[in-house]
Amino acid sequence: MSARTRTGLIIGAVAQVLALAVAFLGTVIGLFFAPSALGQAIVELLPGPVSIPLIELLGHWAQRLLLVAILVAFVAAGALAGALARAAERRDRAVVAVAAAPWVLAVVLPAAFASAQIPLSGALADAALGAASFALVLGYLNAAASPAGEAVDGPSRRRALVGLAAVAVVLGAGGLVFAQSLRSVGARVAGTARAARRLRTAAEIPPADPAFDRIAGLAPRLTPTAAHYTVDTALVDPRVDERRWKLAVSGAVERPFSLTYEELLDLEAVEQVHTLECISNEIGGDLVSTARWTGVPLRDLLERAGVRRNAVDVVFRSVDGYTDSIAIEKARDPRTLVAYLMDGLALPEEHGFPARMLIPDIYGMKNVKWVEEITVSVFDYQGYWMERGWSDLALVNTHSRIDTTGDLRTLDGHVTIAGIANAGARGISKVELSVDGARTWIPAELEAPAGPLAWVRWRVRWAPPGPGTYRASVRATDGTGQVQPVSARPPFPSGSTGLHTVQLRVGV
Repeated sequence: MSARTRTGLIIGAVAQVLALAVAFLGTVIGLFFAPSALGQAIVELLPGPVSIPLIELLGHWAQRLLLVAILVAFVAAGALAGALARAAERRDRAVVAVAAAPWVLAVVLPAAFASAQIPLSGALADAALGAASFALVLGYLNAAASPAGEAVDGPSRRRALVGLAAVAVVLGAGGLVFAQSLRSVGARVAGTARAARRLRTAAEIPPADPAFDRIAGLAPRLTPTAAHYTVDTALVDPRVDERRWKLAVSGAVERPFSLTYEELLDLEAVEQVHTLECISNEIGGDLVSTARWTGVPLRDLLERAGVRRNAVDVVFRSVDGYTDSIAIEKARDPRTLVAYLMDGLALPEEHGFPARMLIPDIYGMKNVKWVEEITVSVFDYQGYWMERGWSDLALVNTHSRIDTTGDLRTLDGHVTIAGIANAGARGISKVELSVDGARTWIPAELEAPAGPLAWVRWRVRWAPPGPGTYRASVRATDGTGQVQPVSARPPFPSGSTGLHTVQLRVGV
């Protein structure tokens, strides 16, 4: 590779990094980050046989890695355009085509194929801003790298360009961080402390057992909001202006209506502790969390609308176009909420501000976030994940987890092994631990759950025969007397099953 080509690659990459930073800054004024629009379209277009193995392999990292790959592709295209621009005979059409390709694709692909409601006008404006920035920066850097009468391939010139590339990366990263901080400052209500105006029922939370709280490694009874898991099809969380947002209730109803955010807050509300779990959570995984939620029972809204007798499903649509549904019977469950508070705060953006669904006994994919439409359907509606082969019922499987997986030290000849168990609305009646290959089982002590829809923390004080490595397994029994399935099954299509088994190292 010639020195001139290397120089062009560096200049093009630098120009694209700065252009991406400028494009991301555009999100502060309401534009939609063009690379994210492209990533969202790819997510929407991936068929089940492709997306499901990726999710099982990468989990919640799949979307992050997709966005990283797209950003790398943008930078690579910029580098190629820069190299072409340094070749005197290839300055015109090839340069323009390569430089513009990723920005054009970020608008054309979502517009042509994506089902999600990507704000195309915002994505188009952002792509135009990014492409223009790239062209200006590329032209400037090319001119700066080739002053009249000076060589372009000397060691000092290359060192200067490498230094300029490092500065561009720092400035680009700083621009991304600055834009994100401005987005956070610009959030008017999300994440602020609030209280229900007309609280019909408050959550009755029994006091926590200090003995459980002292166990190192054990999950807290209520998950801190910052640690609560999030899994979305949206690469960028929607920013919703609560002053313009409305929740529409329509479909097979006698009296369709809509609510503003303030009107929703004025309705009678209930508070409940609720454990949410992702259907792609592996046995022993961490895609499960518990929080205190406040909202309006969906049943109240349906009664106000007057559901027709032929209703089958209730469909929820997010502001980003994501949809899912539940049976009408589940929708009438008084514990099914349109939630707007999480642990006493207005829903954080990543958890669905201004409102989300909260459905007992159902995996998280059906608990639609950023909900703006509730439609009563006369047929069995198949949502985003159902179209890709995942379960329509999505009933939470009984499962248990061992949290104390590090080195254990004996105290008074005993070690404490602890974890959590969850069976949704069915509750947990018993947890047992085995340290001999599931031949015998030791009953665990259960802490009173924070609510009937919350997970249960358990612990076992076990006297090991001596120091060494032991293989421990845990199983739970739900409130109906059903023991969790023993056979191992991956998350697709109905959630994982099997026993969580770990190696415990016991010292003295």
